[in-house]
Amino acid sequence: MSKVYLFFGDEKYDLNQRIEKIKKEFNNLELGINLFYIDSNNIQELPNVFEEVSFFGSQKLVIIRDTKLKFDVDIITKNENSEITIIIVEDSIDKRTTQYKTLQKIAEIEEFKTMDSYKAIEYIIKTLKLYNVTISKENATYMESICADDKTNIINELQKLVNYLDDEKVVTKEIIDKVCSKTFNSKIFDLLDDIVRKNKNKALNELEELLNQKEPIVKIYIMLYKQIKQLYLIKLAKNNKVTDVAKYLKINPYVYNNLSRVTDSFSLADLKKIIYTFDDYDEKTKIGEMDFELGLKKIILSM
Repeated sequence: MSKVYLFFGDEKYDLNQRIEKIKKEFNNLELGINLFYIDSNNIQELPNVFEEVSFFGSQKLVIIRDTKLKFDVDIITKNENSEITIIIVEDSIDKRTTQYKTLQKIAEIEEFKTMDSYKAIEYIIKTLKLYNVTISKENATYMESICADDKTNIINELQKLVNYLDDEKVVTKEIIDKVCSKTFNSKIFDLLDDIVRKNKNKALNELEELLNQKEPIVKIYIMLYKQIKQLYLIKLAKNNKVTDVAKYLKINPYVYNNLSRVTDSFSLADLKKIIYTFDDYDEKTKIGEMDFELGLKKIILSM
């Protein structure tokens, strides 16, 4: 049987590193000769790829991406060429499907999960240590809160820090603010923070800045709504005397402290009312009764 791998999950950096490691097992890879990329648009070519003879012998690497497993996986099970390596890559997997259950019997399956905040903080500290650079847990927590969309982004920001530091060996909050780029999520929190503090002009300016950066208004609304729901969950957990709310809700401790402070400005009923306001906005924009941008600005001015 062929070597078959099924990789899926949100952590694209580790997933791609795993694929690159498999590629290194081949002495020579040439696209269209012994390296083939298959997706939903050309999945019908898969049987031919298995059958064709390569100039480099029978060794082949076939990478199948983004098909949602909507193809006849029996094509793979019937392929008896042990020198063909097949990597199937998906964002997510429905484990109830017949295709997945078939692949379970023949494939090495690996899920690549995004690091949670606590693991990301440890990763920042350990990675900088490799460069003989130190960062306090407090500053690593702060850095994770503003930079950590995914592992690739963290690595890019760590490289920027190391290159900037030169002879300096300690990362401070001031250096992080100077060197690191804020993620979209972090900018959304700044927007929410100013809304809560009634800094309406500043909030509107921040919204305008996000729009000028070509961030879709729907994306801004979704992330703002997500953070408001987080406020509600934090308030609910605190009211129910949950111990270590940050760990319970899997929220970065720095982000939790800021959100927790924000919840002190609202009752649970207030937060419910805000959520209903966003639900109403969502419904009206979908049926064309409200303009996306004007509607969101009205919400900011009304809070």
